[in-house]
Amino acid sequence: MDLKVCRICCENKGDSYIFNKNDKELVISAKIMFCCTNVTIVEGDGLPEHICISCEAELATTYQFILKCEATDKTLRSHSNVIDPKLICEQKVEIKNEDITSFSGEEFDFNNSLNDFNDALEILNQEVQQTKNIDFEHPRKVYKKKVKFKESASSKCTICGRKCQNPSTLAIHMRSHTNEKPFPCPSCDKKYKDNGTLKRHMDRNHSENRERNYICESCGKGFFSKSDVKIHMRVHTGETPYVCSECPRRFTQISTLLRHKKRHTGEKSYMCPTCTKKFCTREELKTHLKVHTSKKEFSCSFCNGMFKYQNNLKKHMRLHSERNSFVCNYCGRTFNAKGNLKIHIGRQHSEKSGYCNICSKSVPNIEVHMWRHTGHRPLKCELCTSSFYELKALNHHMNFRHKKVDKYKCLAEGCLMAFPSRPMLDFHTAKLHSNQIPFPCDRCSRGFYRKNDLARHKLGTHKERLI
Repeated sequence: MDLKVCRICCENKGDSYIFNKNDKELVISAKIMFCCTNVTIVEGDGLPEHICISCEAELATTYQFILKCEATDKTLRSHSNVIDPKLICEQKVEIKNEDITSFSGEEFDFNNSLNDFNDALEILNQEVQQTKNIDFEHPRKVYKKKVKFKESASSKCTICGRKCQNPSTLAIHMRSHTNEKPFPCPSCDKKYKDNGTLKRHMDRNHSENRERNYICESCGKGFFSKSDVKIHMRVHTGETPYVCSECPRRFTQISTLLRHKKRHTGEKSYMCPTCTKKFCTREELKTHLKVHTSKKEFSCSFCNGMFKYQNNLKKHMRLHSERNSFVCNYCGRTFNAKGNLKIHIGRQHSEKSGYCNICSKSVPNIEVHMWRHTGHRPLKCELCTSSFYELKALNHHMNFRHKKVDKYKCLAEGCLMAFPSRPMLDFHTAKLHSNQIPFPCDRCSRGFYRKNDLARHKLGTHKERLI
């Protein structure tokens, strides 16, 4: 016996080994035993162990057809109420014997039945021959499933320890440390560290057809995207899904959490171009930049007072709306600001406070105050021969004379002046580099460069206190 011949047709040469193991599908021998239950194939049984290409194609078609029938039957039976076939098989079947020569009074024609069988067999052979003619030399191309990029040690930030999904994400994240922004907006002067953020900026600010079609059901506020509404709804529900691992604080957005984590790591990636001072967030740097300018954008609607910061304006507005709302619990005196009440309690009602019989004043520390009258100056300056009778005066002397002499530099072109305090710089800028007098008197034509000068003028000339 030729062992290299095909085990199925015994005509062609065997090409495929029927016991070849394959992890993805059944081996050929198992398929043959599955399709033909009466056939047993065992490795090493002395029979041919190969199969030709034509028979392998027929076997694959038959195997797929059987699986299709089983799957269809399972689906049909799961969606309809049918009788279990096992119960039908268990019932007794009565067989009726009849004469094959008589069917409704007519004689049975064996020749016609044989001709019909031969015709059906010929049609079956034609279908098998068509299956053999299929070109199996070029199998279907198998596409590999895309595998997500596995995280590696190279995708971890060496500065803050953040783990990125892939090297490209790490490269974008590193720009937050270097403050690199290679994607400028063509419509304005803003720049961004990645193309996605630039695209969102363009859609939000420079798109003509963009509309706020997503409306909050609680407050009616409109948003550009569904994700913005989802984040906004946390304001109403109180949901804070992002928890800080260093402290118990929780946040509604992951961007807020990342900015908060910089407080724990000490990272300060935003540097002031004027004084090289660094800050954690862009908002802090933006607020700090106002220190280097003399521009005051916020004005009081009652007295036309100008302020550089909005918080200072809010504090000032309380002087107009909440006058004398702070009451001292010791003497009942009222004040228009909480800080003034605190100063009053420290001067009048503390353990060290007292009344001076020499100058008829109530002072917060009677012992230190008496040094003024006795001439005793126990606090000495380490850098010069100056001495002082209180610590506040010594600290003021150290900052203005030795440490921070040129902290605030004049930004005017060609001016090299520098001052230890912001009010001194503002006075210098208003007097020498500006044509506008910032503090005019509303009762006369005089104007002043400092607010305290205006207050003394109104009190001495017009007998009014500056509100």
